[in-house]
Amino acid sequence: MGLNLRQKNIRRRLSLIAAAALLGLTIGGLPAIAKPLIVEPAKPDVAESPLGSYLAGRHAQYARDPDAAIEYYRTALKTFAGNKGIMRRVAILLITEGRIDEALTFTKSLTDTKGQSSNLAKLLAALEDMRGDRLGDAEAALAALPKTGLNLFTRPLLRAWVLAGLKRYDEAEAEIDAKGDNKAFVALFGVHSALINVLKGEPEKADAQFKAAIARRRGPNLRLTQLYGNFLERAGRSADARALYDIYMKAQPASTMLGAAYKRLDAGEKPDAAVADANDGAAEALFSLAGSVRQQNSRQALILVQLAVRMKPEFTLARLLIAETLESQQRNADAIKAYRQIAKDPGYAWTARLRIADNFDTLDQANNAVQELRAMARADPNRYDALVRLGDILRRRKRYREASRAYADAKARIPNLERQHWSLLYTAGIANERIKNWKMAEADFLKALELSPGQPFVLNYLGYSWVENGKNLDRARKMIETAVKKRPRDGYIVDSLGWVLYRLGDIDGAVKHLERAVVLRPEDPTINDHLGDVYWKVGRRNEARFQWERALALEPENDQIGKIKTKLRNGLKDG
Repeated sequence: MGLNLRQKNIRRRLSLIAAAALLGLTIGGLPAIAKPLIVEPAKPDVAESPLGSYLAGRHAQYARDPDAAIEYYRTALKTFAGNKGIMRRVAILLITEGRIDEALTFTKSLTDTKGQSSNLAKLLAALEDMRGDRLGDAEAALAALPKTGLNLFTRPLLRAWVLAGLKRYDEAEAEIDAKGDNKAFVALFGVHSALINVLKGEPEKADAQFKAAIARRRGPNLRLTQLYGNFLERAGRSADARALYDIYMKAQPASTMLGAAYKRLDAGEKPDAAVADANDGAAEALFSLAGSVRQQNSRQALILVQLAVRMKPEFTLARLLIAETLESQQRNADAIKAYRQIAKDPGYAWTARLRIADNFDTLDQANNAVQELRAMARADPNRYDALVRLGDILRRRKRYREASRAYADAKARIPNLERQHWSLLYTAGIANERIKNWKMAEADFLKALELSPGQPFVLNYLGYSWVENGKNLDRARKMIETAVKKRPRDGYIVDSLGWVLYRLGDIDGAVKHLERAVVLRPEDPTINDHLGDVYWKVGRRNEARFQWERALALEPENDQIGKIKTKLRNGLKDG
């Protein structure tokens, strides 16, 4: 087989290696969000009966069309007036959509019920009392919440802020400190103790509590950095604030979230208090809780963070969490709308626009994503992350030549390549390999390994490519063996080692590793095809044909189909 044919034959193989490697990568210091299967909202015909409206509402709710669900449920309530179950569904949907005033018309009728309906109604009533400066009523409403489930956190946190609003600071601290023997409580409540002491006028105590909260974290946290930095700036400790921000930026070098803080420091200006009153504190509490439960229960997180914005409408970071949660719920069009609103805040605009592009890509609107990212790249010639995002989207769309140019432009904007840039070089190498610019691809892969030695995905991709090109065979084998040691359960990497051993004549070793690769990735046609080849080589002809038939059934790339069919008819010519 000639070199060009071999290169063509491995393109799908290398794309799978790349895909596996990039699943968890983060570019530009932003949290990676997995791209889920898109579920198109379905709007069924509403049956004439009230029951039909209720069922249509449930269907719309599960299809992630909350506006339609709300209208269907409201139609059902015209007949089933006062039905607590339907009212609760409507209230929850309205809150998740940020339509709190409408939700109140339903929750006021739920306060005398039992269970979750009552808990939600009492929580919302307490927050509305706080907003209306009826802190005594808010305290009573919170006291009525049971000490179970999420209320174990919500109740004491919000009650502490009510007490702080009443200037009963010692009681507020005691409400939180009583949970000091529980690590989960300590981690969550420590920041709020500090914020309460800021309001109380105890800066030394607040400072110690902020430091303790930071020490409990495994790494820099954006909101904690913002809150403590705000305290330091207002206390005139500009150098300490800058040092704190620098620590965060070292961990997240591409972040733009602290841009406003640095500008203030440079101008010698002091910020307004991040938490100026009890309502702000309640918003922080709800935001913290939303972030804590988001992975386990996105709907609950959305309720909490919408309530946080209710308490503090200018809370942009909470609005960002709303958009991210909508995105995680596959409501990408709604997420784009939310990010557009966030993009009006200069401190968060860049992050929001990157996410807008991601959501356009998920919605299969790649041209809109490309347009957004190219505009961003033109707007700030000093940043490279929009170009990296652009390259990633183009590469996934198999627009490799354009992707290669985007990656090249990104590299040109980086004065000194550092360890965190290995992933850019890796993806640039993939794009260059696809357009048969092997010299540049090889240089990219080698530079990636120089910056971050031992990266298993780079070792695997480069090693596999070298073997297919008949180059550096001993080094390639060692590289892939190292990759397997680092990721022994990665079927694609294990397959690479098996296939390389086969190409190098170690058939027994190839059988061993390819059999394991099929166990790890039974659905992959290329791996099954490889195993069929080595089975044929060792005389296991029936098993070889079984693997080839299985490979065909798994829908391989078009250029593989004819080759597999030929092997099924004739076997391997040199076997």
